[in-house]
Amino acid sequence: MEIKSTWQDDGKGLHRKYIGELSMCDVLEATIELQEHPQFNSLQHIIEDYTDATNAPFQPTDIKDFSSVVSLRANTKRALKIAIISRDSPESTATANSFCDYMKQCHYECKVFYSVVTALLWVKVS
Repeated sequence: MEIKSTWQDDGKGLHRKYIGELSMCDVLEATIELQEHPQFNSLQHIIEDYTDATNAPFQPTDIKDFSSVVSLRANTKRALKIAIISRDSPESTATANSFCDYMKQCHYECKVFYSVVTALLWVKVS
């Protein structure tokens, strides 16, 4: 498993690309590290790119627990757009959409995409 993080020059955007076999613990650890990053509070959007992952790290039943970790920090941060680029599989898409549904309970916007281009267009719109 590998996670490549690319910050925009202005620090307002982040593209995280997940590569290889992932576990829920891998993604949870990366999420907690991001939330502790000094640039997190100025972050306006994240592109979570799972196109090079070889598996779906979550089952739909795990999403509620994972989302609660994200939601805890959401209450201390201003609005954030999260674009999830899903693997093209029914399971991955269902899991990503389930996560986005939970994000509606806080002030994060979340949407599922299948390409970087469409995700970038969405996050750039204010």
